[in-house]
Amino acid sequence: MNTFLTRNDILELKDITTKELRVPDTIPVWGGKGLYIKQLTRGMQDTYLKRQFGSLKMKQEIAKKNRNVQAQEMSAPDIYGHDAWLCVHAICDMDGQLLFNEQDIQKLNEKSGEAIGWIAKEILEFSKMTEDVDALQQTETDVKN
Repeated sequence: MNTFLTRNDILELKDITTKELRVPDTIPVWGGKGLYIKQLTRGMQDTYLKRQFGSLKMKQEIAKKNRNVQAQEMSAPDIYGHDAWLCVHAICDMDGQLLFNEQDIQKLNEKSGEAIGWIAKEILEFSKMTEDVDALQQTETDVKN
């Protein structure tokens, strides 16, 4: 028997799950300690991808019919600060309530890069975003070359 989701079914689904992490012992000070993360919503995934890759730009010259050349400039993305942003939007308590807010990004940027980077990678994997990020990184590499 096939069951189809209705609009209301989809909108009422509680589909963002949490996961307990244990920081590897190889990360000084943080090692062996636990924390919870939750999956990013589709909207948060899009925001993350736009933050990291959305402003990818390059400079090109466009020749006009009257032989004038017009320069069109597009700048490269700012690829820094995304790990702390991910942590703010995914580190939570066991009930899924976020522990941090946007004002904490700078403070998290002052923490161990190894630890924050490891947590951010776990968030991307848990949110099933690694393929999205890999594809955009390849696109960025292709544009630069």
